Amino acid sequence: MAFQQGLSGLNVFAKALDVVSHNIANASTVGFKASEAQFADVYAGALSGASSTQIGIGSRLMAVQQQFVQGNISMTGNALDMAINGNGFFRFQKSPYDMTPYYSRNGQFHLDKEGYITNSNGCVLTGYGSPDGEVINTASIVPLTVGTAAIPPKQTGWSTTVDSGRGGVTIGLNLDRRDKQALSLASGDPEWMQLSPFAWDATFNTNMFSYSSSVTVYDQAGASHTLTNYYVREGDSGTDERTWRVYSVIDNKYLASDTAGVPVYYQLVFNVNGTLADVQDQNGVSLGSTRIPLDLANTVTQDGTSVNLMDDSGGPPDVNWFDATVPGNPNGAFYMDLGSTTQFGMPYNVDANRQDGYIAGTLTNLTVSPTGHIVASYSNGQTKLMGQALLVEFSNPHGLQSVGDNLWIETFESGQPTMGEPGGGTRGVIQASSVEDSNTDLTKELVNMIVYQRNYQANAQTIRTQDQIMQTIVNLR
Repeated sequence: MAFQQGLSGLNVFAKALDVVSHNIANASTVGFKASEAQFADVYAGALSGASSTQIGIGSRLMAVQQQFVQGNISMTGNALDMAINGNGFFRFQKSPYDMTPYYSRNGQFHLDKEGYITNSNGCVLTGYGSPDGEVINTASIVPLTVGTAAIPPKQTGWSTTVDSGRGGVTIGLNLDRRDKQALSLASGDPEWMQLSPFAWDATFNTNMFSYSSSVTVYDQAGASHTLTNYYVREGDSGTDERTWRVYSVIDNKYLASDTAGVPVYYQLVFNVNGTLADVQDQNGVSLGSTRIPLDLANTVTQDGTSVNLMDDSGGPPDVNWFDATVPGNPNGAFYMDLGSTTQFGMPYNVDANRQDGYIAGTLTNLTVSPTGHIVASYSNGQTKLMGQALLVEFSNPHGLQSVGDNLWIETFESGQPTMGEPGGGTRGVIQASSVEDSNTDLTKELVNMIVYQRNYQANAQTIRTQDQIMQTIVNLR
């Protein structure tokens, strides 16, 4: 019987050495999980039940079980490479049209010719898409893509999400309450200086305003323009001392006006403590908001020429720079919000200049957040959310079936996957520009190799010994 026991031992440890060799061969395979040979003894069945003299008939390889312990994480410099720090798996499809799911810990990714995020085998990474480039749609799982095309320009005023939901231009500044310049002088205070009436003509000069501020805005083609506001204090006493006119000029050439070419202005009215109380039109009617609607269909140049900046159908000098159909202000080019303007006793200062327009931009960089959000950056400073890589987790990852190419498929033993964004549960988080190394412990594997080799030799020796015993019996004749 020792022949059978020895042969079983030779078979078991030969397979164990195969497991060790496989682990060592994949010591540099990204996302690889080393396997462990697990053994069991073998006994012959007997109808009479157990015996106190029962002798086993050898051993068998009970299982080869992968060890899903965390591997080391190494930086790669590739923006799309991802390493999982946790128990999760990436979810793949063989192609954008093959819906069969595969799972892997290998996060070496690149873009294919169609913009899909794929691994070296062409398998497509799946996750949650972002159709509008701003919000993740978790309703369905889709192949993740990154559009490499340039993004078109956007006119100032296109969005409704700039500065607490206000689209257009946001300007925050302080108008110096101590400045003793005004249009009308009624107090008789000799320290005050009277400003010249604001005249947008050849006589225009710095004696017609107290302060000015500028911000760059963009038209519908992405061309930049300079919006300059001129601030003029009404008077030197009472409410007039706390009231400032605002004249708006585009490119230092086109002053906002009425249909007759007469310059128009808006008024900022402040509280005694210097905070903004109201924004009014030039007739003193409150706008009910701190947002000034700039209607650039009517502007006037310094020579008195009326120019429409929003429609060129009338021919020169009109131009079609600004589209009137912007969110919330269909009759004007865009809103200008002066809600954070103050009139404190401190120097003139611009605290904020924000606007939501931009020129066209080309893709310059991709970043991946710990929660799997893939964000594209463009040459115009804009960003766009491309999607979110999801992670899956199994109640029994040891039940997964390896199919090669660093891929697993689910089985009945593994259970069905639970899916979600990185960072949830024990799925783990994603580390960008990194990969997870093989968790093969070479020192351990070399020691196991020595042990299995000795065990193999010992089993061979039991066969040799049994052969010698059999030969002795044969020689008795």
